[in-house]
Amino acid sequence: MAYVNGGTTIRADISQALIEAPQADIGLIGSQLLPLQNVDAKAGTYLKVQLAGGELLTNNALARESGSSYSRGIRSFSSANYATNEVGLEELIPDDAAKDLNRFFAYESETAKFLLRQLKLSHEKRVSDLLWNATTPFTIADQTRAVAYTQALVATVDVARDVATAKLALAQYGYEANCVAMSANVFELIRRSTLLQNQFFGVISNTGARLLSEAEIAAALGIQNLLVGRAAYNTAGKNKTYSGSFVVPDTKIIVGQIAGGEFTAGGIGRTLVWSGDSAGGFVSESYRDEARRSQVLRVRMNTDEVVIDPNAAVRITTNFA
Repeated sequence: MAYVNGGTTIRADISQALIEAPQADIGLIGSQLLPLQNVDAKAGTYLKVQLAGGELLTNNALARESGSSYSRGIRSFSSANYATNEVGLEELIPDDAAKDLNRFFAYESETAKFLLRQLKLSHEKRVSDLLWNATTPFTIADQTRAVAYTQALVATVDVARDVATAKLALAQYGYEANCVAMSANVFELIRRSTLLQNQFFGVISNTGARLLSEAEIAAALGIQNLLVGRAAYNTAGKNKTYSGSFVVPDTKIIVGQIAGGEFTAGGIGRTLVWSGDSAGGFVSESYRDEARRSQVLRVRMNTDEVVIDPNAAVRITTNFA
């Protein structure tokens, strides 16, 4: 429930409201890394055709003599499980507060936006915790950067070399990388890095005066999607002095293949959404609590964030400082 902080005075003569963090929705990349995909059941099993057991890249088509048998493959399949969980948040809209605060802004509709923002942020955090966590078992081991990503070494940081090494590692598993994902801090460092600027502009003096854009960095790295995690959250927790931090950590860069839709399209993974409860992923709803003379706004989702293909990504350790 909203309330007015002690020591403040609502001014009836000022018919507007200051809403902090107006660009907080910018920089959410979780739904691009793990696109939302509806599933019919709350929990279930899906089929996996893996490289080794599925003989997907096995060179076993052999020459044969006339009348002899052909070489035969023996293909096996495996499975994996998922289970969705509901995540949600509610807020009371008291009748008296609504009548008072509607002088300044559309109280109910703006509160719904605030709640939806918080729900999306929780999804962003779950995706980040999954993909950037060293315990998430990607097949290819985390790669070591050529030069540490530090301010002191901005002249020799070589992100193009690091990404090229990661792309080649993926290619050996039959994947063409189409995405590089990183934190806002790492992005701001590499866009000033001398070697990357020289690669894009040519070797000229004072390249630092012209910062590379996201599109330019993507072109220099030879990938279609450069995802920069700019979403921030309060690390101090509820009702404590705000302490902001970016959701996506600075520790690693992810290079991989992303895709949406059916699993056969490939990609690192999906946000599996139970269509029977929250089709579309993010659901907003309201109900009346007459005992409190309030409307109740609720946002929720019923999902499981899943890495469906651990071969489809590799992490580069940055040693950012």
